[in-house]
Amino acid sequence: MNNQNFVIAIPTYRRPKILIEKTLKVLKNYNIPNSQIIIFIKDQKELNDYTDIVANYKIILTDASGIMETRNFLQAFFYYETEFTNVLFMDDDIDSLWNMDKPLENFKEFVEFAFMETNRQGLNLWGVSALHNPFYMSKKITKTLKYICGAVYGEIFDRTKYPVFADINHYEDHQKSMDCFIRDGGVMKFNWVGIKTKYFGVGGINESMGGMEYRHIEMDNNAIWLAEKYNGMCKVMSKKWGTDLRLNYHYKNKETTSS
Repeated sequence: MNNQNFVIAIPTYRRPKILIEKTLKVLKNYNIPNSQIIIFIKDQKELNDYTDIVANYKIILTDASGIMETRNFLQAFFYYETEFTNVLFMDDDIDSLWNMDKPLENFKEFVEFAFMETNRQGLNLWGVSALHNPFYMSKKITKTLKYICGAVYGEIFDRTKYPVFADINHYEDHQKSMDCFIRDGGVMKFNWVGIKTKYFGVGGINESMGGMEYRHIEMDNNAIWLAEKYNGMCKVMSKKWGTDLRLNYHYKNKETTSS
């Protein structure tokens, strides 16, 4: 796998059928070889539910509970225990990827371009639109402080820089977006590519947090905490479905260059 331009990391929790029918199916349709994919599962007990994929993919056990511990395990694993530079992280329930109003055709070419362009700009974190609605997308690449959704994102592991770890479960990807912006002076977002997935779906993060009610409580608390900790970089918003956190794309620090 070291000869690949990038490796794909997929954390999953109690959703073997969803993993097979969604993200793995998407990657298969794009002709991504199994050897380019690493699947991260909590423990041996959990692994027993994933027998249909064990023989076909590299499996890593994390012994991590919840999204924060899992994200931190992934960060430490790739930073300290591998020589991989370009890692694409994907959730286990991705339905499809879109190029504005049509399905993304050249997945591999796009991912390689995203890593190349991010590296050319001297940055390390890149992402795409969290939605696949063209109204919220554009034909622009930005380096400003924007939300890099944890469902699909790329990271260049530069071991001359410190690794970025999460302090919280929900909104951990918002925190990573801000921390990488502070560290690197920008984050790359390819705004014409979007994700089709079912956020707040059964299993996964919802189940690890004890259900939707508990997840919403954590969302509220974490949003307030982040707005206080990262003063000026984000603010708490109220939506019809609950609390949201919005990053301030006008924010600049001394390392930031305009885009």
